Amino acid sequence: MDQLLHQAYEDEICSLQEEIRTLEQQAESNGIYSDAFLKTMDMQREKFSMQNPQSCSYADLEAQLQQTESQIVLLTQLTGIGFTKCTVTAVEKGNEKAKQYRLSGYSHSLQFELEFELTEILTKENVTVTVTELNIILESNEFCDLSRFISRAEEKKNLLLFFSTLPTFAKWYEYRQVTFKHFKVG
Repeated sequence: MDQLLHQAYEDEICSLQEEIRTLEQQAESNGIYSDAFLKTMDMQREKFSMQNPQSCSYADLEAQLQQTESQIVLLTQLTGIGFTKCTVTAVEKGNEKAKQYRLSGYSHSLQFELEFELTEILTKENVTVTVTELNIILESNEFCDLSRFISRAEEKKNLLLFFSTLPTFAKWYEYRQVTFKHFKVG
């Protein structure tokens, strides 16, 4: 019984691997993936196939750096958010550990800065991490709807809300700018 179940799982794994190879070939031939995405996929395969991660040479470190850079490019393309600067300061308050972050970044053409504090509370069973302070600074104050949204995100201390909404707003802001330029009499 166990042997039949094990064989069924092995067959399913082989079938899924073959399907992945087929889909990747189709995507490459159709040009669905960007070069950065394909490069990152290849580097991920190499990363998992490395046998001895303890002995790192200069070339290995250089490859890891290139891999990390390509992953950052890919994430920026996928999320629409890029970071230009990050500083972290550690603070301890009794049994609570806190880290203060200051991030600078952009989403499409909108520049932003975030200042937030993450607090780790250690209990016997687990560790709870919460955002205890949040301050969002945008380069422009001309967006009244966005400023209301930012106030709400700061009030609720919700980073996910900010990071999920900002790229959509920034993309549509750029679309509006292009549309207005088109109709603008010069």
